[in-house]
Amino acid sequence: MATDDAGSGGSAVPEPPDSPDLDLVELIVIAVPDASSTAPVAEALRALVAASSIRILDVVVVTTDATGGFATLEFEQVSGLTALRDVEGEVGGWLSSDDIALACDALPRDTTALLLVTENRWARPLADATRACGGRIVGGELVAAARMLPRGRRKPHNGAGGRA
Repeated sequence: MATDDAGSGGSAVPEPPDSPDLDLVELIVIAVPDASSTAPVAEALRALVAASSIRILDVVVVTTDATGGFATLEFEQVSGLTALRDVEGEVGGWLSSDDIALACDALPRDTTALLLVTENRWARPLADATRACGGRIVGGELVAAARMLPRGRRKPHNGAGGRA
């Protein structure tokens, strides 16, 4: 909930019903071999939107070259993303040029990627319950598969407790 502009502690002004829950906004970077291979990703995203699991707030398609440079592609130019063209809602304006450059720095060379800003609507009950008890969701991270090795193959933890 937002408060009035005067900041006088006056009555709270409810946010519009279509405003995203900012505690649930996430940037996801999906690397694919090339722009023509995006169709299955687009179909999966369409299904997640249709199920109200996520809302897409922004989509930027980027390509990196052999020298580490990058270019953005217009969403409409990528034929594999046809399934997303009629997805409900306003899409765009969430990622700055700095956000895009930072994401591209982490990509392998000669890669195409979708930079997605989504609202994780599936987590709304969790966010509401957390706020109801005075808390707030303050972070999250996708964990790389390489970090999730079977327990017996992990290096021992050197912290207190000596757990592996």
